[in-house]
Amino acid sequence: MRRVRDDPQQPDPGFAELYAGLPEAESAEPWLGWAQAAGGPVLYLGIGAGRVAAPLLRAGVELVGVDSHPGMLELAAARLPGVELLRARIEELDLGRRFALVMAPSNILFDTARLAGAARHSWARVGLELINPHWLGAGAGSGVKVLRLDRERAELEVSYPGGFVQVTGPIPLVWPEAVEGFLAEAGLRLERLQGEPGRELAECPTFYVLAKRLRSAQIPST
Repeated sequence: MRRVRDDPQQPDPGFAELYAGLPEAESAEPWLGWAQAAGGPVLYLGIGAGRVAAPLLRAGVELVGVDSHPGMLELAAARLPGVELLRARIEELDLGRRFALVMAPSNILFDTARLAGAARHSWARVGLELINPHWLGAGAGSGVKVLRLDRERAELEVSYPGGFVQVTGPIPLVWPEAVEGFLAEAGLRLERLQGEPGRELAECPTFYVLAKRLRSAQIPST
């Protein structure tokens, strides 16, 4: 068993090794539908190894990818030829341009600083995925061990093929019923909240949020 961490400040090489062995995502939704509706280039935050980005690229979506892990960006460069890739932390990001859609799968926009970093780079919408605290409270699922859970934070161990175990630090939680207030802090308004098709929200490990950028809102800066 090899324990790895996702640490933007001190990237763990083992975290990239873990993702190098994972297959491409089976589904690119809801990201593909949202990206096609937005048109133009899409800013993908936390592009990682390109598992979700690859099917988007094949479908004709123009991407700009950002990640803080150099190993992940090496994997993405090999999988996503021609895509502009940038190394940066989301809360410190300043590209000097904005996009119709900024998207962030994989529960990375879990606090106001990161969400504001995404909102500053959008002139229309931000799409994000968040871990579902209700699912954690119900015992989570196979391969996910809940080490600590309260209203504010969770700590997890997630087992992957190949003997890797990702150990998370305290992850801030955003409850589905509190999403509107969370978005408002970053100058965003909720447009859509959904889980996986055909499943009750409480049964879904994560949920998806599409938010509209409010042009008159004051977005917090770093």
